[in-house]
Amino acid sequence: MLAVLFPHYQSNITFIIIVISGFTLAISLFFVQSFNKKNVEKPLEMMVNTAHHVIGGLPSERVHLQDIYFSEFKRTAEAINVLADKASKDIAELKKLEHVRSQFLGNVSHELRTPIFSIQGYLETLLDGAIDDNQVRRRFVERAHANAIRLNVLLSDLIDISKIESGEMRMSYRYFNLVDIIKDVLTALEYQAQQYQVQLINDIGNEEITVYGDKERIGQALTNLIENAIKYNKSGGNVQIYTDIHIADVIINIKDTGIGIATEHQDRIFERFYRVDKDRSRTVGGSGLGLAIVKHILEAHNSHLKIKSVPESGTCISFALKR
Repeated sequence: MLAVLFPHYQSNITFIIIVISGFTLAISLFFVQSFNKKNVEKPLEMMVNTAHHVIGGLPSERVHLQDIYFSEFKRTAEAINVLADKASKDIAELKKLEHVRSQFLGNVSHELRTPIFSIQGYLETLLDGAIDDNQVRRRFVERAHANAIRLNVLLSDLIDISKIESGEMRMSYRYFNLVDIIKDVLTALEYQAQQYQVQLINDIGNEEITVYGDKERIGQALTNLIENAIKYNKSGGNVQIYTDIHIADVIINIKDTGIGIATEHQDRIFERFYRVDKDRSRTVGGSGLGLAIVKHILEAHNSHLKIKSVPESGTCISFALKR
């Protein structure tokens, strides 16, 4: 009817509809484009950039999850962040291991150099003419021999700790009589104790005490602990070995009347090459690895060392073995 009365009306309506539709489409495309840019392009760009940073050695970069709208993108971003966290931890661990390795190599080089240079010095002095002096010759040969023994101990301990830390040293667990092992260790160290004028006191009795573990390695741990108690004792002092027997385990105690260990050093004495008194450590010898080896052996037995010590009043070191 309107089209009959107003022939241009229909064409005007069509034009208006086309204009409005075009305008609406333009607005829609604008919002769609804006939406896509904010919720699709930017999140993807963030994830790609973060991945590139992590790969490039910057694992501190993270995707900001609060800026992501789609749940699928958010799960991907979370996965990238997890990988970045792992990469960050791995890099920190590698740096720590590199520092430990560098420090270890430095310590080993120093420990090896000392006896080698000593042996070299004594031999060179003998070759320069001192070999013709009977008294000097014997004294220098004895000193060179002592340094050769020290070098052999260091190399043996290096091999042991290398095997332990790499998992190559296998433990042979079985039941054995603890009393026999302690007696054997004390007998082997009796001469050394006499040289330091230290008395060894066996307070474990003769009754059999059965424990579970690697017999040889426990013997090695006891040897290292008692030998340390002898070396860092006082002339006229003693080292006492006694046990506390419980239903599930046996506590072995090694108590000395030595120089003691200050509180700030007690958590570190089982580190490789850590020395409380460096001058005294050089004098008494040793590899600087003995207590670290003890720690590894006992950890393999699910046992831990406990220390009670007062400077100048002695030390008591304890550990448990299962029955």
